[in-house]
Amino acid sequence: MPVRVSARPAVLLLLLAGCAASGLMHSRASQPGMPCTEAARVARGALTRLAYESVLVTPPAPGTPGTIVGKKPIAYDGVSHAVTRYANATVTITCSNTGATFEAATDEPLPGSLTFKSDFASAIAAVAARHEQRPRLASRPETGIVITVEPLRSGDARAEFDVDLPAAGVTPVRLRIENRSERTYTFAPRAARLVTQEGVRAKPLSAAAVATRAGVAPAPLQEKQIGAATLPPAAAVAGFLYFPASAYRRATIVLIDQASEEEEGFSVEF
Repeated sequence: MPVRVSARPAVLLLLLAGCAASGLMHSRASQPGMPCTEAARVARGALTRLAYESVLVTPPAPGTPGTIVGKKPIAYDGVSHAVTRYANATVTITCSNTGATFEAATDEPLPGSLTFKSDFASAIAAVAARHEQRPRLASRPETGIVITVEPLRSGDARAEFDVDLPAAGVTPVRLRIENRSERTYTFAPRAARLVTQEGVRAKPLSAAAVATRAGVAPAPLQEKQIGAATLPPAAAVAGFLYFPASAYRRATIVLIDQASEEEEGFSVEF
């Protein structure tokens, strides 16, 4: 009777031999719409989740990859318990208008490195999903204009709008303006601008244009869209603006002082 032999063990041995020969295990992950500054935080957080102590060597910038290096102990002296060997990991971050890409490699030996490929990608996704802690209201300025700008990526956009707007080519941006001054201002949404990672200035899209791109009804988008407003002292306004999908690094919000009729621009870095 013929005996069927599976080739899977041989394939596995070949893969392990390849890893041993190169001395490195590699992993790759990407985050659409993620700006450079957040990508550096996420890469370090991912290495921390994998028990590496990380250091930012080169900050990422459009056209200039960033580098994060990390190390973790993998062997100890049996008597003194001192570390006798470390595993090293390097993450190269590339960011552009489309988002961030993470290329990671570790020299951790087998069998510890067998799951590095999937573990690193999972760690990037987990850290990216966790929002950075923002300052509490009490720590913000007590006077003046307080502006909060937050571009939403796919997960948050889906939770807010029940549709993945970035996948449809739209970045929804949550905006809140608080007037803690003694002056009255006018806000005109059409004057708002976002700057991409590569320095391109973007204008807001209309709710109708967003609805066409996403294939949804315009009414819910219009309801959430922030409109023109007059902000007397102690007033606030909040809502969404919609921009072409991209990774953004800065916003410029223009307010008009009603008394002087002069425009004042406020720049918000992400």
